[in-house]
Parts: sequence; structure tokens; C-alpha cells
Amino acid sequence: MKFIVLAKYTKQGTDGWLDNPDEDRRAMISGLSEKIGGKLLDLSYTRGIYDVAAVVEAPNADIMTSLKLAMMKTGAIAELIILEDIDLNAIAKKGSQMIGLYKAPGN
Repeated sequence: MKFIVLAKYTKQGTDGWLDNPDEDRRAMISGLSEKIGGKLLDLSYTRGIYDVAAVVEAPNADIMTSLKLAMMKTGAIAELIILEDIDLNAIAKKGSQMIGLYKAPGN
């Protein structure tokens, strides 16, 4: 499964980077992705609401949620959003087959 991950660093996280500006975070995140049975597909550092945007393959959403908890525990991450990549055409096809199944109250 493919996931889009958006993250914000805390002051502790940015302080760590300022103390070690040559640290290869891409290699660390790539290795981390492999340890959870996945793969880092893309990583960008961004200007704006989020500091990091990553695209990761992982076995399932539970693995990604567990990783989120472990990462948040370090204190370096202020916010971490995990978005699951979906096949909207397949979902719409199933949805179109369900039209009319639900009846509104009073109908």
C-alpha cells in the first residue's frame, strides 16, 4: 500500500538538525521504511504548513499508525498526518452499485 506522510518538526526536532546539519535524514527514513517492510518512494522538505512530505510503501495502515506513535514518542515530531493512497475509480464503481440501498428516514 502507498501512503503520503506529512510532518511538522518540534523545536526539539529542528534543534537536533541545527546541531547536526549534515546528517543524512533521507538515508535514515529510507532505512526505517525498509525495517517496517516498506520502501521510501519520495521525500521532500517543504516550506509552508508541513516541514516534510514523504511517499512510502508499507504493508498496511496499522503498521503506519504504529510507526506514527513511535515517531511521536521521540518528541521530534509535532504533527504527523498519514494519508492512504486510494483507487478512486474502483471506489466510485462500488459506490455506484450501492445507489438506492440506503433509504432516508421517512422513506
